[in-house]
Amino acid sequence: MHVTIHTAALTNDDVSISNAAAEAVRMSFNPSKVPAVDRLKALAAAFLSACDEVAGAPNASGRPVGRECAVAKTHIETAAMWAVKAATS
Repeated sequence: MHVTIHTAALTNDDVSISNAAAEAVRMSFNPSKVPAVDRLKALAAAFLSACDEVAGAPNASGRPVGRECAVAKTHIETAAMWAVKAATS
């Protein structure tokens, strides 16, 4: 699975969704088959996967960024949960 990003700086950038990210947002769980739920979970999983890529590389000053990425991932998981709740209410 992947998400394609089209922006001014990224015209056709694919973000692969890792299995760990898919599991973190429980992508396979959508018993009502609500399309918005699939979309929200895919976007959240792509964000989590992108954070994992960033966490593995040092920042511009050579310092690891694992903690910052871990905090970001926690917040995106929370945001995804609330967004899915909104989509299914």
